[in-house]
Amino acid sequence: MEVKLLSLRGRFARLLLPVALLCFAAAIAAESGYRLALFLNGRFHGERGVFELYAVGDSSMRGIPFHISPPEIAGQLLGDQLAGRRLRVVNLAEGGSSIYPQALRAIRTMKSRDRRNPAAVLIYAGHAENITVEKSRNTFLLGAYAQFRRHILLHSLLFSKLVFTLERSLLFYGIRDLGHYEFYLRKTIEAVLDAGATPVLATLGCNFKIEPAIYNYRLPSAEKVIKAFGLEERGEYAKAVEQYSRLYAGAEHGEEVVLRPYLAYRSGRCLELMGKTAAALPRFIEALETEISPVRAKPSQNDIIRRLAREYAIPLVDADALFISSSPGGIPGEEFFMDPMHPNAAGSLLLSRAFAERLAGLFQGKVRSDIRDPMAIFEPPGDNLVERRSEPYIAAGACLLWTAQSSIPIPERLKLAERDFARALAASSGNFRARVGHRISVLSVNNNYIMPGEVYDWFQANRSYYEFRRPMSGVDKEAAEKFLSKWEKLAAKAAGASR
Repeated sequence: MEVKLLSLRGRFARLLLPVALLCFAAAIAAESGYRLALFLNGRFHGERGVFELYAVGDSSMRGIPFHISPPEIAGQLLGDQLAGRRLRVVNLAEGGSSIYPQALRAIRTMKSRDRRNPAAVLIYAGHAENITVEKSRNTFLLGAYAQFRRHILLHSLLFSKLVFTLERSLLFYGIRDLGHYEFYLRKTIEAVLDAGATPVLATLGCNFKIEPAIYNYRLPSAEKVIKAFGLEERGEYAKAVEQYSRLYAGAEHGEEVVLRPYLAYRSGRCLELMGKTAAALPRFIEALETEISPVRAKPSQNDIIRRLAREYAIPLVDADALFISSSPGGIPGEEFFMDPMHPNAAGSLLLSRAFAERLAGLFQGKVRSDIRDPMAIFEPPGDNLVERRSEPYIAAGACLLWTAQSSIPIPERLKLAERDFARALAASSGNFRARVGHRISVLSVNNNYIMPGEVYDWFQANRSYYEFRRPMSGVDKEAAEKFLSKWEKLAAKAAGASR
């Protein structure tokens, strides 16, 4: 028996090397075939004699929630021409994706592009990173896998794409930290430079004037926060700052830590309302940097972007500084943003014009001065114009509600959601989704700016952010009407009892 077992082991050992070599050869053949297909596609399906303008980024660069993206607007501002050639926009941005898949897509595209055409690549990427302050999830295995992706998998255009597709299907996010962000941003820049194109980096602008997201209904200090907010509501801003600062100092451990970004924000908001904008801005920046589950880029990401622009000696559009300098009091808010990070029409036009002016300076272009009205660009094309006008505001309102779970007041977030849904209703008064979102917002505003936990759970279970953008069926409408009517009656009863 032992002799047979040794014999089987010997045969297996002899077969192992040929099988391994065969698998390696198959992998090389598959990779080579994929690269050849990319090259042929770029050579024979592209256009000759054009200036190629690529865009890398997430949903903001994709143009969400509008129908037109910043690179397309920049193209219009340039008269669809650059360097004496017709401008061709190729948007590689992916909504909701971190820099990792964006870099993979950019590397694949740059490898196969037709180098006979001049090109520039606008890079406005980083809002979808979800860089948290937690370290516990960065285990040894995750770290080892991250190194495998960086040093081995990244060299394969085919298998990196296949593995990422599998990761996305499994909702696997891996490590998300500043090191991860910088590494893949570097790889994107280097791929663009290697392809003979000009990278144009951009810092990331966002809405400073909404609270950091807090996903917690069991905060021990919630009642103390609500009392401090009562001072703020009565206009006793100095006393409110004093209370917020005391709570901030005590929120050093356990569940209370998640309060620190919020308390820094509330202090900044009070200082701003006192006219002390210079003192308020650092508080807003701290809130952005330390946000626990962010959907906005952190200021430290913008520091990385500026440093890389200097290191690689490449053009920079400082969108963060532009939004700050263009905003009242130097604190960006809903003048330029519809939600935490998506620019509204005015914000998109401001960003797009900055891109166009930078490109014009680099490639002897001319920026049109006759496009000043944002809505002249953002008017949606096609049929059913009334419905299309409401969609951006529904998407923005849903994004705000989607990140509105907490047992403490979030007035700016809820009031902006209410205004977004009101704008959607103004564009399309019969839109049931806009009415549902507006009713949830008003109900929560009237509930001391707190969305009831059951209402949030219902919203998440039935109509979460992307689901909310789908039309509602008759059954959905009936269920929504029944559920919200019950909560509106409870809210009215509670308001009557408090008088």
